[in-house]
Amino acid sequence: MKLHQLDLNLLLAFDALMTQRNVTQAAQQCFISQPAMSHALNRLRRFFADPLLVRSATGMQPTQRAQELHQAVRQALTLLEQELGRSDHFEPATSRRRFVISTTDYVECVLIPPLINRLKTLAPGVHIEIDILRDKLPEAELANGEVDLVLGFDEYMKVPGSLCTETWLTEPLAGIVAADHPGVGEGLSLEQLTTLPHVFHSPLGTREASIDTWLAGQGLKRQISVNSQSYMSAAAIVAQSDHLLVLPSKVAALLAGAWPLKQVALPPDLPAYHLNCVWHPLHDRQPALQWLRALLRTLI
Repeated sequence: MKLHQLDLNLLLAFDALMTQRNVTQAAQQCFISQPAMSHALNRLRRFFADPLLVRSATGMQPTQRAQELHQAVRQALTLLEQELGRSDHFEPATSRRRFVISTTDYVECVLIPPLINRLKTLAPGVHIEIDILRDKLPEAELANGEVDLVLGFDEYMKVPGSLCTETWLTEPLAGIVAADHPGVGEGLSLEQLTTLPHVFHSPLGTREASIDTWLAGQGLKRQISVNSQSYMSAAAIVAQSDHLLVLPSKVAALLAGAWPLKQVALPPDLPAYHLNCVWHPLHDRQPALQWLRALLRTLI
């Protein structure tokens, strides 16, 4: 199969068909007639020797071959669009750019508030949209530009070598308990760490953290009785119970200042968290994203 044998306009048609899953709507997206789009689909089918899109009761469904092709085609078109429309400058003061950051509630609590405060002065027209990081890294969204950056701890995500990544912060762990907890002073012993009931903050639904791996290496195990995906709900539980919550120290300080809680030191040698910034190499040279990454680094 030779690229010079393919009319590259067909790739635009293919992208529209895969996006719309409807010949008429794809034709409208490409500003051509419906018969012309049908003809383009037939040419694509012949070239790739695959049906690509098959009619079903729920609309046109892509074949496995079409799904594989579309990821590569979308990346290629995105790169081409960026280069054709690329500006060597980004003007934050006048920009109306919307940035999408996929992240956890740690970054929402610690990093986003000072970012918004800085944007008021530096880039009042810039809009930040937070997309909560789930149990799967949004690789396709990073490639096609739907997500600009991922900010998360290596505790929760494995980053493939094909993506760009930087470690921005190493965050030690701390504990919080109810302010009037009768059995806890300013710090916890290893015995207390393993005998107190824990609320486990698990934003991505995982069932253990690096602290559990570390304890297992000592032949120990903590007592988790509640799993929570939110710092706020976890803090509410701890404030009204005898439970312990282990979390990054900056969030521990924030919660202890807002709730009837106290921050306590943990035994030494516990593993720290590493906050990573991840982006797609397709967008590495985009001035707007270079500016945002540089600004965020100053807030760490």
